[in-house]
Amino acid sequence: MPSASLRRVRTIHVIGIGAGDPDYVTMQAISALNDTEVFFAMDKGDTKDDLVALRRLICDRFITEPGYRFVELPDPKRATAGDYRDNVSEWHAARARLWAQAIETELGPDGVGAFLAWGDPSLYDSTLRILDRVAEHVEFEFDVIPGVTAIQALTARHRIALNGIGEPVLITTGRRLRDEGLPGDAVIMLD
Repeated sequence: MPSASLRRVRTIHVIGIGAGDPDYVTMQAISALNDTEVFFAMDKGDTKDDLVALRRLICDRFITEPGYRFVELPDPKRATAGDYRDNVSEWHAARARLWAQAIETELGPDGVGAFLAWGDPSLYDSTLRILDRVAEHVEFEFDVIPGVTAIQALTARHRIALNGIGEPVLITTGRRLRDEGLPGDAVIMLD
Protein backbone atom coordinates (compact mmCIF):
# COMPACT_ATOMS: atom_id res chain seq x y z
CA MET A 1 0.00 0.00 0.00
CA PRO A 2 1.48 3.40 -0.95
CA SER A 3 2.41 5.77 1.82
CA ALA A 4 0.08 8.70 2.46
CA SER A 5 2.61 11.10 0.94
CA LEU A 6 2.64 9.17 -2.36
CA ARG A 7 -1.08 8.64 -2.51
CA ARG A 8 -2.80 10.46 -5.35
CA VAL A 9 -6.20 12.02 -4.88
CA ARG A 10 -8.71 13.82 -7.04
CA THR A 11 -8.41 17.60 -7.03
CA ILE A 12 -11.15 20.14 -7.65
CA HIS A 13 -10.43 23.78 -8.41
CA VAL A 14 -13.16 26.28 -7.63
CA ILE A 15 -12.19 29.08 -9.98
CA GLY A 16 -13.57 32.60 -9.72
CA ILE A 17 -14.02 33.77 -13.31
CA GLY A 18 -14.97 37.37 -12.73
CA ALA A 19 -18.16 39.24 -13.39
CA GLY A 20 -18.82 37.99 -16.92
CA ASP A 21 -16.03 39.83 -18.74
CA PRO A 22 -13.15 37.52 -19.70
CA ASP A 23 -10.79 40.44 -19.07
CA TYR A 24 -11.52 40.01 -15.33
CA VAL A 25 -10.07 36.48 -15.25
CA THR A 26 -6.91 36.54 -13.12
CA MET A 27 -3.54 34.99 -13.90
CA GLN A 28 -4.07 32.58 -11.01
CA ALA A 29 -7.39 31.51 -12.56
CA ILE A 30 -5.72 31.02 -15.96
CA SER A 31 -3.14 28.76 -14.36
CA ALA A 32 -5.89 26.68 -12.72
CA LEU A 33 -7.86 26.54 -16.00
CA ASN A 34 -4.79 25.06 -17.68
CA ASP A 35 -4.40 22.50 -14.89
CA THR A 36 -7.96 21.17 -15.32
CA GLU A 37 -9.05 18.09 -17.25
CA VAL A 38 -12.81 18.19 -16.61
CA PHE A 39 -15.02 21.24 -16.09
CA PHE A 40 -18.32 20.63 -14.34
CA ALA A 41 -21.12 23.03 -15.27
CA MET A 42 -24.73 23.20 -14.21
CA ASP A 43 -27.22 23.10 -17.08
CA LYS A 44 -29.98 25.47 -16.01
CA GLY A 45 -32.04 25.09 -19.16
CA ASP A 46 -32.45 27.01 -22.39
CA THR A 47 -33.03 30.38 -20.76
CA LYS A 48 -29.57 30.27 -19.16
CA ASP A 49 -27.55 28.57 -21.93
CA ASP A 50 -25.41 31.69 -22.14
CA LEU A 51 -23.96 30.93 -18.67
CA VAL A 52 -22.41 27.68 -19.90
CA ALA A 53 -21.47 29.29 -23.22
CA LEU A 54 -19.51 32.03 -21.46
CA ARG A 55 -17.69 29.43 -19.35
CA ARG A 56 -16.73 27.62 -22.57
CA LEU A 57 -15.59 30.91 -24.13
CA ILE A 58 -13.34 31.61 -21.14
CA CYS A 59 -11.81 28.14 -21.43
CA ASP A 60 -11.33 28.49 -25.19
CA ARG A 61 -9.65 31.85 -24.70
CA PHE A 62 -7.24 30.94 -21.91
CA ILE A 63 -6.47 27.21 -22.08
CA THR A 64 -3.38 26.63 -24.18
CA GLU A 65 -3.54 22.84 -24.59
CA PRO A 66 -6.69 21.16 -25.90
CA GLY A 67 -7.95 17.98 -24.32
CA TYR A 68 -10.13 19.27 -21.51
CA ARG A 69 -13.82 18.50 -21.54
CA PHE A 70 -17.07 19.84 -20.12
CA VAL A 71 -19.55 17.75 -18.18
CA GLU A 72 -22.92 19.49 -18.00
CA LEU A 73 -25.12 18.42 -15.12
CA PRO A 74 -28.87 19.06 -15.01
CA ASP A 75 -29.54 21.52 -12.21
CA PRO A 76 -32.06 20.09 -9.75
CA LYS A 77 -35.19 22.20 -9.35
CA ARG A 78 -35.38 24.29 -6.22
CA ALA A 79 -38.71 24.47 -4.42
CA THR A 80 -40.13 27.97 -4.12
CA ALA A 81 -43.02 27.33 -1.73
CA GLY A 82 -42.32 26.95 1.96
CA ASP A 83 -39.31 27.93 4.03
CA TYR A 84 -36.56 29.53 1.93
CA ARG A 85 -33.63 28.13 3.96
CA ASP A 86 -35.09 24.61 3.96
CA ASN A 87 -35.64 24.80 0.21
CA VAL A 88 -32.05 25.93 -0.40
CA SER A 89 -30.70 23.21 1.91
CA GLU A 90 -32.64 20.52 0.02
CA TRP A 91 -31.48 21.97 -3.30
CA HIS A 92 -27.85 21.92 -2.10
CA ALA A 93 -28.24 18.31 -0.98
CA ALA A 94 -29.58 17.34 -4.42
CA ARG A 95 -26.71 19.16 -6.12
CA ALA A 96 -24.20 17.48 -3.79
CA ARG A 97 -25.47 14.02 -4.73
CA LEU A 98 -25.25 14.89 -8.42
CA TRP A 99 -21.76 16.39 -8.09
CA ALA A 100 -20.48 13.46 -6.02
CA GLN A 101 -21.60 11.00 -8.69
CA ALA A 102 -20.10 13.12 -11.49
CA ILE A 103 -16.77 13.56 -9.71
CA GLU A 104 -16.59 9.86 -9.00
CA THR A 105 -17.48 8.78 -12.55
CA GLU A 106 -15.89 11.54 -14.65
CA LEU A 107 -12.55 12.00 -12.85
CA GLY A 108 -9.89 9.37 -12.40
CA PRO A 109 -8.52 8.76 -8.90
CA ASP A 110 -5.88 11.44 -9.49
CA GLY A 111 -7.85 13.61 -11.93
CA VAL A 112 -8.27 17.37 -11.80
CA GLY A 113 -11.69 18.92 -12.20
CA ALA A 114 -13.08 22.40 -11.76
CA PHE A 115 -16.21 24.41 -11.15
CA LEU A 116 -16.16 27.92 -12.62
CA ALA A 117 -17.87 30.40 -10.29
CA TRP A 118 -18.95 33.93 -11.15
CA GLY A 119 -17.11 36.64 -9.28
CA ASP A 120 -15.42 35.31 -6.18
CA PRO A 121 -16.46 31.83 -4.97
CA SER A 122 -16.48 32.96 -1.34
CA LEU A 123 -19.10 35.67 -1.91
CA TYR A 124 -22.73 34.75 -2.55
CA ASP A 125 -21.93 31.48 -4.26
CA SER A 126 -22.81 28.11 -2.75
CA THR A 127 -20.16 26.04 -4.53
CA LEU A 128 -18.02 25.77 -1.39
CA ARG A 129 -20.94 24.72 0.82
CA ILE A 130 -22.00 22.09 -1.71
CA LEU A 131 -18.46 20.72 -2.08
CA ASP A 132 -18.29 20.33 1.71
CA ARG A 133 -21.32 18.06 1.38
CA VAL A 134 -19.79 16.21 -1.59
CA ALA A 135 -16.70 15.49 0.53
CA GLU A 136 -18.90 13.37 2.81
CA HIS A 137 -19.26 10.88 -0.08
CA VAL A 138 -16.23 11.21 -2.37
CA GLU A 139 -12.59 11.70 -1.47
CA PHE A 140 -10.98 14.73 -3.07
CA GLU A 141 -9.09 17.89 -2.24
CA PHE A 142 -10.14 21.32 -3.40
CA ASP A 143 -8.75 24.80 -3.58
CA VAL A 144 -10.35 28.16 -4.24
CA ILE A 145 -9.08 30.67 -6.77
CA PRO A 146 -10.52 34.12 -5.99
CA GLY A 147 -12.08 36.18 -8.71
CA VAL A 148 -13.08 39.76 -9.39
CA THR A 149 -16.60 40.38 -8.11
CA ALA A 150 -19.29 42.50 -9.70
CA ILE A 151 -18.97 44.71 -6.63
CA GLN A 152 -15.30 45.37 -7.35
CA ALA A 153 -15.91 45.88 -11.07
CA LEU A 154 -18.81 48.29 -10.59
CA THR A 155 -17.24 50.39 -7.85
CA ALA A 156 -14.02 50.68 -9.85
CA ARG A 157 -15.81 51.49 -13.11
CA HIS A 158 -17.87 54.23 -11.43
CA ARG A 159 -15.02 55.49 -9.20
CA ILE A 160 -17.02 54.86 -6.04
CA ALA A 161 -15.57 54.34 -2.57
CA LEU A 162 -17.85 51.64 -1.26
CA ASN A 163 -17.81 52.60 2.40
CA GLY A 164 -18.01 55.83 4.36
CA ILE A 165 -14.89 56.77 6.36
CA GLY A 166 -14.55 54.25 9.16
CA GLU A 167 -17.93 52.72 8.33
CA PRO A 168 -18.78 49.07 7.58
CA VAL A 169 -20.39 47.80 4.41
CA LEU A 170 -23.22 45.31 4.55
CA ILE A 171 -23.52 42.76 1.75
CA THR A 172 -27.01 41.31 1.74
CA THR A 173 -29.82 40.09 -0.48
CA GLY A 174 -32.92 41.84 -1.74
CA ARG A 175 -34.96 39.46 0.41
CA ARG A 176 -33.20 40.62 3.59
CA LEU A 177 -33.42 44.28 2.52
CA ARG A 178 -37.19 43.90 2.09
CA ASP A 179 -37.55 42.28 5.51
CA GLU A 180 -35.02 44.32 7.51
CA GLY A 181 -34.56 47.64 5.73
CA LEU A 182 -31.33 49.42 4.87
CA PRO A 183 -29.02 49.91 7.89
CA GLY A 184 -26.37 52.05 6.13
CA ASP A 185 -23.96 51.50 3.23
CA ALA A 186 -24.94 48.25 1.59
CA VAL A 187 -24.44 46.09 -1.47
CA ILE A 188 -27.55 44.18 -2.49
CA MET A 189 -26.82 40.84 -4.15
CA LEU A 190 -29.04 38.51 -6.15
CA ASP A 191 -31.97 40.91 -6.27
